[in-house]
Amino acid sequence: MTSPVPLTPTQLRGIEKIGDIHFPGDGEFPSFSRLGCAEHAGFAISLLPEDDRSSLLMLLSVVGSLPRGFAWLLVQAGERGTRMPGPLGVGLRFLRLGLKGLATSLYYSGEKGTRYTGLTPLDLLSYQVQVYTQDKVDESVGSIAACRHLSS
Repeated sequence: MTSPVPLTPTQLRGIEKIGDIHFPGDGEFPSFSRLGCAEHAGFAISLLPEDDRSSLLMLLSVVGSLPRGFAWLLVQAGERGTRMPGPLGVGLRFLRLGLKGLATSLYYSGEKGTRYTGLTPLDLLSYQVQVYTQDKVDESVGSIAACRHLSS
């Protein structure tokens, strides 16, 4: 298992700013920061390739230092990049993917912060992630015979 990447307080603020822009809380659903799922960001980030990880951490440091209004403008620029051609559009789409992808993954991970006592978004949606494992090879048919049958 991979060890979580240690995040600075500024990087955590950056994640929470971006998360609250995308998930401000609505009715029963908690805001990103209230849910506290940013506590688990170090693990999610640890799964990225090194180049992507270092770029994302640098971006989170910048966002964490910006006033919330500038962070909102950055998110809006990323959203507009989906319709923009050329290298600038490519850069903005990567920006959007990194920031929104991390926030969305954390918000819908089913994880919550140590101080949050309410239901997670997955609980509120009555959604459970499951892995289907019932498609094992029938025990009465040998695995070699089953493989031959599938390849024919």
